[in-house]
Amino acid sequence: MTKKILYLTFYFEPDLGAGSFRNSALAASLASKASGKAEITLITTQPNEKAPEHEKRDNLEIHRIPVRGSSGSLIDQIISFVQFLLAVRKISRKEQYDLVFASSSKMFTAWLGYTIAKKHKARLYIDLRDLFTENLKEFIRIRWIAGATARFFREIFEKPCFRYASHINVNSEGFLDSLGSNIAAKTSFFPNGIDDFFIGCRQSDQLAEEPRILCYAGNIGEGQGLEKIIPPLAKLLGNKWKIRIIGDGSNKARLEEILSKEGIENTELIAPVKRKELLKYYSEAHYLLVHLNNYESFKKVIPSKLFEYGCTDLPILAGVSGYAREFIRKYIPQGVYLFDPCDVQAAFRILVSAVPEKFSRPDFIQRFSRHKISDEMSESILSLLDNPDS
Repeated sequence: MTKKILYLTFYFEPDLGAGSFRNSALAASLASKASGKAEITLITTQPNEKAPEHEKRDNLEIHRIPVRGSSGSLIDQIISFVQFLLAVRKISRKEQYDLVFASSSKMFTAWLGYTIAKKHKARLYIDLRDLFTENLKEFIRIRWIAGATARFFREIFEKPCFRYASHINVNSEGFLDSLGSNIAAKTSFFPNGIDDFFIGCRQSDQLAEEPRILCYAGNIGEGQGLEKIIPPLAKLLGNKWKIRIIGDGSNKARLEEILSKEGIENTELIAPVKRKELLKYYSEAHYLLVHLNNYESFKKVIPSKLFEYGCTDLPILAGVSGYAREFIRKYIPQGVYLFDPCDVQAAFRILVSAVPEKFSRPDFIQRFSRHKISDEMSESILSLLDNPDS
């Protein structure tokens, strides 16, 4: 008898971003490996780039739910999730599922998966891609409110998910301590991987000596804290440098405002671009920047950009701490210059003293291939169907 899998993710192709790249590759691998033994219903949101609301690819059926375009505000995010939740519950009523897979870049996606799995008496596989309650403590400024709010969400939403789950995959080994000691779920570590598309990206041999270019591509949100590092760094570097920030996010307007108010002209903000154009920007840079805000919870994460940057031959300036720093020292020891998050002076000293050179990272590329990680993770998902005790 053909088994049924429900796959929940807020992000999927043709959306741009780490969540979309991860889940698009994983869903393709899972569908291929499940061919002949399982049918997969994948429910996601309609990205900014228009895509079919309903699509059938052999044993993979895709539903894209139109949700309110998010400006990054809390209200928009709540409305978007409620729209997603209602659509998921409506669609999931039509089938009886044996397994629910939830990619929790938004923690409530995992909770939604838990409620459906419990109703269907299905097994639950959570792909834990953030630490929601720990992030709450950082984003709410009044300490006692932050603590009370975090405890509420952990008790009502997180703990029931973790206790019910049969398997929890963590996107960073730094998350393991946050799961708690009283869970029965099997755990695994399948992080973000490297897309073949980025392999072979090389720094141009035609770079001018000046201005030197520091390039950042990705989300411009609270988690990245770019408004704390970019304006003062740009001032210190002066007109012999150009900083390029490519992307969008909830803090982009704040960054733009600071740059404008302080008359900083050596920094340009560029709207998100397709990956082909992104490679061009990378090849024209002297350094690539990755940065996390100086929050305690971010000491447990791995910035997804490390996988993208790490398969190029460019030097990387990394403002990270905690597990991300351990990960870099273990897996990307070549050409990554580390400094503490938001330490402007340390970043400046590295940039003015280090000589840009090219680096080869074949071991990193081989170990963290997106295809390899997706295939291994697909096997672990399907094991819940094949082996009741796994």
